[in-house]
Amino acid sequence: MSLLNPSFLAASLLSISSTALGQAPPAPKGYQEIGQLRTRSAKEINASTWSIGGETLDRDYTDYQSYRHYLGPLGAKRIRLQGGWSKCEKVKGTYDFAWLDAVIPDAYSRGVSPWVELSYGNPLYNGGGEAKLGGRIPTSEEGLTAWDNWVRAIVTRYKAQVPAWEIWNEPDLNKLNTGEEVAAFYIRTAKLVRSIQPNAQLIALGVAGVPATAFMRPFMEHLKKENALDLIDILTYHGYAPVPETSYPKIEEMRQLVWSYNRSAGRPKITFMQGENGAPSTASAVTIGALRQFDWTELSQAKWDLRRMLGDHGRGIATNLFTISDIHYAAGDHMTGVNTKGLLKTNPDKTIERPKMAYKAAQHVFTTFDDQLELLDKAKPTVSQATISAFQYRHKKNGGSLVTLWSSEARPAETYEPKPTDVTIEGKFTTPVLVDLITGRVYEIPKSSWKKAGNSYTFTAIPVVDYPVLIAEKSALPLTTPTGQSANSSFKYLGKIAPKHSRDIRSSNWSVGAEYMDRDYTVYANWKDYLGKLGVKKARIQSGWAKCEKVKGQYDFAWLDEIVNDMVRQGVTPWINLSYGNPIYSGGGGTTLNAAIPYSGEALEGWKKYVAAIVNRYGDKVTEWEIWNEPNYKISVPDYANFFVTSAEVVKSVRPNAKIIAFALGSGVDYKFADNVLKILQEKGKLDLVDEISHHRHISNPDNREPEIELEKVVAKYSSKIRIRQGEAGCPSEWNKNFAMNNYPWTELTQSKHILRRLLNDLGHDKESCCFTIMDAKTPQEWNHKGLLQANGDMTVAYPKPAYYAFQNLISVFDDRLSRLETYPYSAKKDDNSNLSLYAFADKSSQLQAVTVWIKDNVPSNNNEQTLCDFTFANAQFKNPVWVDLVAGTVYEIPKESWQKKNNVFRQIPLYDSPILIADRSIISLAENQ
Repeated sequence: MSLLNPSFLAASLLSISSTALGQAPPAPKGYQEIGQLRTRSAKEINASTWSIGGETLDRDYTDYQSYRHYLGPLGAKRIRLQGGWSKCEKVKGTYDFAWLDAVIPDAYSRGVSPWVELSYGNPLYNGGGEAKLGGRIPTSEEGLTAWDNWVRAIVTRYKAQVPAWEIWNEPDLNKLNTGEEVAAFYIRTAKLVRSIQPNAQLIALGVAGVPATAFMRPFMEHLKKENALDLIDILTYHGYAPVPETSYPKIEEMRQLVWSYNRSAGRPKITFMQGENGAPSTASAVTIGALRQFDWTELSQAKWDLRRMLGDHGRGIATNLFTISDIHYAAGDHMTGVNTKGLLKTNPDKTIERPKMAYKAAQHVFTTFDDQLELLDKAKPTVSQATISAFQYRHKKNGGSLVTLWSSEARPAETYEPKPTDVTIEGKFTTPVLVDLITGRVYEIPKSSWKKAGNSYTFTAIPVVDYPVLIAEKSALPLTTPTGQSANSSFKYLGKIAPKHSRDIRSSNWSVGAEYMDRDYTVYANWKDYLGKLGVKKARIQSGWAKCEKVKGQYDFAWLDEIVNDMVRQGVTPWINLSYGNPIYSGGGGTTLNAAIPYSGEALEGWKKYVAAIVNRYGDKVTEWEIWNEPNYKISVPDYANFFVTSAEVVKSVRPNAKIIAFALGSGVDYKFADNVLKILQEKGKLDLVDEISHHRHISNPDNREPEIELEKVVAKYSSKIRIRQGEAGCPSEWNKNFAMNNYPWTELTQSKHILRRLLNDLGHDKESCCFTIMDAKTPQEWNHKGLLQANGDMTVAYPKPAYYAFQNLISVFDDRLSRLETYPYSAKKDDNSNLSLYAFADKSSQLQAVTVWIKDNVPSNNNEQTLCDFTFANAQFKNPVWVDLVAGTVYEIPKESWQKKNNVFRQIPLYDSPILIADRSIISLAENQ
């Protein structure tokens, strides 16, 4: 029995679609999931041998500002960058390092140490070399002198943040670059770097071919002749192979060649590093670059990358994974098109669409194989299959063993039948587990599948696949509780919450944002099939005056007809935000966020006619009309007050029973603005036009209610009849440069937690609530990632995010069957001093209860660590209590030994920074076919 449904796992753990090319690997049969690898950022990792490729910024083929937010969380300790002589020096003798200034210090600040490749040439100079992959090195005296000057300038500028410098990239691609000539160029450059930065590490070559004997031999001969072998600290190589394990005999051949020169010169062996390797993620017809002759998917990319990384690591070779972002090569370079080897999928403008499966897989490797593990190169596990690659490690502190295993006989496949393999390990295990490095899931190895004899452990029928899995001592791993799983092992899993369609719910507190369609940033037809299934009873849409009236006096409501009529058919009632302006009128106001209201006489007359027309058209289906959006940002108090009165009176003249919603206050909840407007309305005798006040609340910690409390005080001064509605609150699922809650590393998991906490806070204060928004929006600035649905580049749905299912779970439980209990005395006993949010509800018929509680102190984290808490509820009413995780919708029976009905005590209840429920079983509807 799987604890989490496949669609949730695909979204939550991998951040990709189940419909993307390559599905997430299934759980091994007969294994119970007990944990999840906890990823760590680069700053949390002391040291490791892992590097990530950040190449081609020198030619603007990738966008650092778009991918930099993914850099620290990836966990690699180094990043390979290219210095870009021709980008730095566009006028002879003048250097512009602004672009590198925006990269090198930023990467360094994220705990990622840059190593910079000094390349390519500069066509400013005759004989200055070529500024492209496979280009000619500088050869003329003028070109070499200019090269020296640039090298001197860049090393001087960044020597405090760049510990290592690589000299050129794949010089062997250009047959005019002979090994002897490149050696002379290398010596010249290396000596110059050392003269400025004596302790700099010098990295040679980045040679494309392996073993590249015809190039390497004259290169080494020249270094030996010039007594310059000590100018190489590290030698990097690339070399892409469809079956990554076939590279190693060639690598060894190259190493022996190079080391033969060191031995003969009496010098220590040069360190070898894999300087660039990775696999594409798309079909052959889509990608360019190495390995393009094969069809790939995001799954086979992840498998290949894992095999190459851990094949290197098991042989003591440091690795640079190529590359962080898809690369958009331009005409005139070595090739043209998109190289899809990135861990991050890009949009056509080089911004990031989303992480691929390989990003998460790389995170799992980087966070696990750090300096706390040591390779036991003389300890080799015994395996029963000849085609298995296996390497053994030991945790330095606790001595726990860890072994990597994979089938290496062929190129990674889309489907692969696991090979039951017997594995014998000399090591230390107390609680052995099996780890899937793509999903990060950790499974208990059944006791019947392993036995110990002395220090020897034999594991039977381990399901080995064509990408690395681990047999590991549990204590040697960084773990967190899987989303949706109870940390109390005595709780019995019962199933998952059954979702409810909007048509099957009579009424509820819940609305979803469906904004942006007035500006075509989302397309209703693309996501409408997800609306009713979500279960909401209302949806907020924007009226789009400029979209409806493109010719004065002529209204085209076809696009709104489709939306309103279909929503009603699905059991969802729209409420319409009357905004924005219309440029066909002089003084007609703006059409975007923070726009001016219509202000000329002609425009105001046009606005009133339009409002009358839209209310008349939809008044039988739409009963709630909100006037303007976030006016407190750019509109004066008197102007908005007058505009509100004008608009509200038009609505009431057409539909006297319509409900009027004022303000839609911006996310700061500007209660002073509201106070001043209400004062004017009161003075005008127009306060009765206000039925509700709406506000938006986009804030990192959703439990911070201070401005909302102030707004409640303001409203209470004027009327006890005016209700407050939360009209727009959401959370991004990834980094945004613009929009509310930007510049923060949100994930799909933290989005889910945030939304649940925000909505349940609203419910806990009897406030109707709207989740912003159903679909990612493609705005002119960038994608707004607050959608419950992940968008493809063409604005179709890629997949429902975990937040979609979390909201669906919330909706299924909290409908009009439940009422809030205004007081609910309780005491809590736990080991930490964290603060809780707790709200209680009762079934109106049975009076049996549901209590929701979470740790509220901080911004929702990407960690699911749970603390165990004992509760005493003074007025508890339960017959059959269950524990529910609302993110995943998982339901567990609370056993009798964990609660005492007589004393209303619940013991060892798992809590974390996302809402859980202690509810009577009768309140929860379980899905069938669990």
